[in-house]
Amino acid sequence: MNETQRYLFDLQGFLHVPGLLTPDETRRTLDATRELEVHALACHDRSPKWKSVWGPEYWRSEPHGYFAHGSNERGQTLMVEDFWLYPAAFDFLIGHPATTALIDPILAPAAPGTTAYSINNSEVRIRYPGNQTGMHMGFPANGAPKYRYAFHENRITCMMVRMIYFLHDVGPEQGVTCFVPGSHLAHLPMPVAGCPVEREPGVVGIPVKAGDGILFTEACRHGGFPNNSEQTRYTLHVGYGPPFLPSQNISTMDEPPQVTDALLARLTETQRRLLVPRRRERI
Repeated sequence: MNETQRYLFDLQGFLHVPGLLTPDETRRTLDATRELEVHALACHDRSPKWKSVWGPEYWRSEPHGYFAHGSNERGQTLMVEDFWLYPAAFDFLIGHPATTALIDPILAPAAPGTTAYSINNSEVRIRYPGNQTGMHMGFPANGAPKYRYAFHENRITCMMVRMIYFLHDVGPEQGVTCFVPGSHLAHLPMPVAGCPVEREPGVVGIPVKAGDGILFTEACRHGGFPNNSEQTRYTLHVGYGPPFLPSQNISTMDEPPQVTDALLARLTETQRRLLVPRRRERI
């Protein structure tokens, strides 16, 4: 992370990173995401289901072990969590060098003999035409310890951050990701209850190109503008935080990470430690 990026991240609570993925990485990942979309929808009817403590009903892919919820109906979202469990196409994002170069300077430094941070959230989000994502986080939620954002002794220290990988262009009418810049430092609650996402005070949408990334602190208020186009919108979300923090996927919130022997066998030791740090145990 260079000094300009560091300044903008601290000022805004997010950072738009053009060309984070190469064109080849972007193309391969979009192809794999569309393949996973078909697989997840096909296994819905024959898979075991349960209701998460946060509300959504999930199903689990028996061949691979990932979790999914939602549908491909107009206005809906299909979300696949623990997408690493789908065979190898996504593995390169575990410890992706261009991503870790941005994350290393802003997460809490490691105690001696421990892992600095780990992956605690992994989602494929597929937003169909007519969909929007409501605004969330910002004050007062960003006061929770696990979302903490701090600046001390000339260092940014975040507890939880997230990278979104964009696999195709997303323009103003296609459901751009949006933020209220600076809301990670807010002291007052948002004053207009229940207003549409695009009318929330201070909200800014971020158009992107294929291969771009957006890194943000979970303390920053964020959501998604309505997808007023006929384009289905594909993104990958990967969350990072301290190694003692358990899963932050909605399906397995505050539980141990969901991994399989097949996944661990094909990863490097460094990649395995990002998913299962020494201070956590796999289920």
